[in-house]
Amino acid sequence: MTTAGPLEIKPERFGRYVLLDRIGIGGMAEVFRAVMAGAQGFQRTFVVKRIISERAQSPYFVEMFVREARINAILHHPNIVQVFDFGEVGGTYFLAMEYVRGRDVSALARRLHERERPCPPGVAAFIAHEVAEALAYAHAQTAPDGTPLNVVHRDVSPSNIICQRTGGVKLLDFGIAQGLGEPEVERSSGGQMFKGKVAYVAPERIMNRAADKRSDLFSLGVVLWELLAGRKLFRAKDDAQTLQNVLEMDIPPPSSIRPDVPPQLDHVVERALARDPAGRYATGYEMAEDLEGVLAGLGYQPRALPALLRELFGGELSSRQIPAASLAAELLAAGAGDPVTGTAPTPSATLLAPQAAPRDYSVPIDGPRHSRWAWWLSGALGSVALIILLVGRGGGRRSLASTVAPPPVPAPVAEPEGSPAVEAAVLPVPLPAPAATPAPANPAPRPVHRTRAKGKGRIARGLSIDPFAEAASRRDR
Repeated sequence: MTTAGPLEIKPERFGRYVLLDRIGIGGMAEVFRAVMAGAQGFQRTFVVKRIISERAQSPYFVEMFVREARINAILHHPNIVQVFDFGEVGGTYFLAMEYVRGRDVSALARRLHERERPCPPGVAAFIAHEVAEALAYAHAQTAPDGTPLNVVHRDVSPSNIICQRTGGVKLLDFGIAQGLGEPEVERSSGGQMFKGKVAYVAPERIMNRAADKRSDLFSLGVVLWELLAGRKLFRAKDDAQTLQNVLEMDIPPPSSIRPDVPPQLDHVVERALARDPAGRYATGYEMAEDLEGVLAGLGYQPRALPALLRELFGGELSSRQIPAASLAAELLAAGAGDPVTGTAPTPSATLLAPQAAPRDYSVPIDGPRHSRWAWWLSGALGSVALIILLVGRGGGRRSLASTVAPPPVPAPVAEPEGSPAVEAAVLPVPLPAPAATPAPANPAPRPVHRTRAKGKGRIARGLSIDPFAEAASRRDR
């Protein structure tokens, strides 16, 4: 897969996805950065890999693509790029994979060469260690009945190893992976065809012998050697000479090119690059274990890889991030479809049409935005005025007098004739009552309506009442 920089394209609707730019293209498929949009501004970034139109009509290439989907469906490892979706849109098969932010090893090596900088041995060993763990997991997969699946990647190369900006390493592209006794060399209309990149192919594959997990470890050894040496190992001007180099060329130890490479790392490279499969590591776990010892001896720190990526690429690591709010609004306005059902939008929807101003989903209020506080304040004042009006009308004072006693008079005061008997009852010294209307010795308390007393008591205590219930109680009376 060629990944030399993104190719800006017109945003293209593809099923439930929107293809934003093309990341790379190979002999079988092209890869896009894409987004899937949903309701309420939801969106997620994916990598969509779809078979190219020239190959979509070939049963052979379609079967290879489907086989890649089947193999990826059983692989769930933190060092392997996860595949989330597989389907068909308009007769074209596709895979939707996780979008890994970072750079592949080929871009890393190229930038190091441009800066005339060697790759730190610890970083190279760490990358190889993570890939060895991923291969060990894939090689060990079995069917539900326990039968080994014999998965062989067959394309372990710098462009298929991604270094994340957060420090992780992921292996991708099981597109030509072998499994279940598939033949290594197949015939096509063009004659004999090797699968994979010839500069990283194992010798036994060139000699048309059966490939197994040790073939992948040879390819990983080539990647590790090139990271340490800062140059290609077997690549020549043409494929024939490259294949000859794989079979016969002397392989110098990395320390002969870089004295700072420790002998333990030389040993790992030498064993991985043994031309006889019997002399190589039997499993990826064995290679990973030796690399763990190298990393411990070098005192490797996990932050070394992300620090190197930031130093070499800087802001480029974030250059493909999507402005979430604007893009989500753009996709939804264009009719992104249902992300669950995959409902396609109407044919007239286009991402390039001028977009309307963002909608305001706040509570609709008449008038300009700056008057909303005034609106709320006037409403509150209106409610207070309504409560006061209801209290003052229809016996509001009677209810208040019946529940709250008047303050005591500090000294006897002569009252004129005709003063209410109810007020005389609260004086500390009894006063003679008027002859015309003698007051009873024990005046009966005035009956109070419990509903009104309850509401007015809340007013007296500074609490709120229900003005509508209060008005209804007055109508009942």
